[in-house]
Amino acid sequence: MYRGLYYRLVSILSGIAGFRGAEMLAQFLSAVRLNTGGKHAKTYLGHLKRIFPEESDNWRKHVLREYWVIHQRAFLGLFNSAKLTPDNLADRVTFSGLDILDRAFERGRGVFLLVPHFGDERTLHIALAIAGYPMHVISSSYEGAPAVVRKARLSVSRKWHHVAFPNDNPKWIFETMKKGEIIQTAPTAYGGPKGHWVESFGVPVLASSTPVRVAKTTDCALVVAFNHALPGFRHHIEFKSFEPGSMDEKGTAELFNLLEGIGRKHPAQYNWMNLVIRHRETNTITRLGNIPLTENVLEEKAMEPDFNPENIQDIMNLP
Repeated sequence: MYRGLYYRLVSILSGIAGFRGAEMLAQFLSAVRLNTGGKHAKTYLGHLKRIFPEESDNWRKHVLREYWVIHQRAFLGLFNSAKLTPDNLADRVTFSGLDILDRAFERGRGVFLLVPHFGDERTLHIALAIAGYPMHVISSSYEGAPAVVRKARLSVSRKWHHVAFPNDNPKWIFETMKKGEIIQTAPTAYGGPKGHWVESFGVPVLASSTPVRVAKTTDCALVVAFNHALPGFRHHIEFKSFEPGSMDEKGTAELFNLLEGIGRKHPAQYNWMNLVIRHRETNTITRLGNIPLTENVLEEKAMEPDFNPENIQDIMNLP
């Protein structure tokens, strides 16, 4: 109930603020998150201290403050992306390495676009679709969420391209690759029972094995993309080619090494909430002794020690 009301309120405020007022609104909402999430702030700062031990406490606090501003810019993107059009896209979005995507697309074997939780990953596939690329995205279905939440997270994407869910018949993925089109997926999402255990920022996480499995089967191209969420609802999207040495768990580990490098280079843009969740899930899985099909079980079974940044499992002993 409260979540739905919050989304309605932010939707109204976003409409009033427009592009010009988007940054002020993001700053305000981030301050609210910081001031109401004291317990969780310790968890985030604990991970940042573990990952960046050479930096000062003030530096890490600054990164966390900036991260929450960027997180709220991405949240406002749920509403502001509806205002993007072919006419204003060039004013809102810039690209670097777009030739990497173009070369991969021109192969005609399809492209698996690997977009980590970084900046504003949702606006990325919408921007590419508006730019004329044949896009698809694998998204959470947000089952059980209030209707206003589900609409905010899915409606704009559906306006521009196909939206698929993890439990859809995977046949559509292979058909899409045969047509030479582009599928965006989040490699940093929950890996599930078929996932690969990899190390991310010094902790083991369960990563999706889908990218390397699909690439091995279809010979599609793998491209990494990440979207910097900039002030005033502006974006800069970068592309990197990714050609792993093998299409197995070693390839997934290579991908996460690349993603970690991006996160270390742009620590305020990287989504540390995602790392906190993946790390917590690893600890919960260790206690349970098995890997559930969905994340819901892990959320329900999570305990306080699972969040501890120093509670790090041995990757060789995981289920």
